[in-house]
Amino acid sequence: MAAKPIPDSVTVTITSCGRLDLLDQTLKAFQSFNSGGRYLINEDSGDEAVIEAVRKRMPEATILTGEGRTGLMASLDRLYSAVETPYIFHLEDDWVTDAPVDWDTAMKALEEPGVAQVCVRAFDEIRGKWRRHSDPMTVNGHDLAHMRANAHVEFFGWSPNPGLFKTELYHRFKPFARVMPDQMSAIIKKDSGQTMAFLLPGIARHIGGGRNVTDPTMPARPKARLAKWSRRIKKQLYYWGLRKQPY
Repeated sequence: MAAKPIPDSVTVTITSCGRLDLLDQTLKAFQSFNSGGRYLINEDSGDEAVIEAVRKRMPEATILTGEGRTGLMASLDRLYSAVETPYIFHLEDDWVTDAPVDWDTAMKALEEPGVAQVCVRAFDEIRGKWRRHSDPMTVNGHDLAHMRANAHVEFFGWSPNPGLFKTELYHRFKPFARVMPDQMSAIIKKDSGQTMAFLLPGIARHIGGGRNVTDPTMPARPKARLAKWSRRIKKQLYYWGLRKQPY
């Protein structure tokens, strides 16, 4: 399949954190189907050797770093505030794509009033209980699944999963580091009245399972069943306005 050029109106932003092998797989796959383009990469490992390896791997990209480990949301602020194009395509360092991004369809879908972001993650990776809360949408002759606001209390307003959104969305809700990722998704969903749409069937699959990187700004996810239920209840109370923090 021939590669498609990345439009000049798009900046590809990538969050990376020390997983050089996964980053290499991600870049190889993405660039084999999408040619050219502007790239910004934030390397959050805080390791100078890793940062230099990223520079050598991607000399055409601008590499950004913080003071040591800063976490996902501060990394996103660093990336998105440096973007000078009207669109951002975000890509984490642990996704493999098997086809080009349908740039034209994704951009046209973002003109639909209820769409905040067009995600290219394989839709069958989303749990069925959430997929059911979506509505079919056709744009440019292509099928999408537009998530309903009630699909999940937090998810599907915005996500760092592979996808396209307008840079103005970031500037409307910045700084992202004021909250955690799922909270930002919920804020965008509530305040904009928009949700994510998945471009079907999706071209990106997650390859980082079992290789999760801890985020210094986020509490560890509980593993025990009782602790998981407690976390869910606290989050629900937070979104009902009965708690100041979700955890």
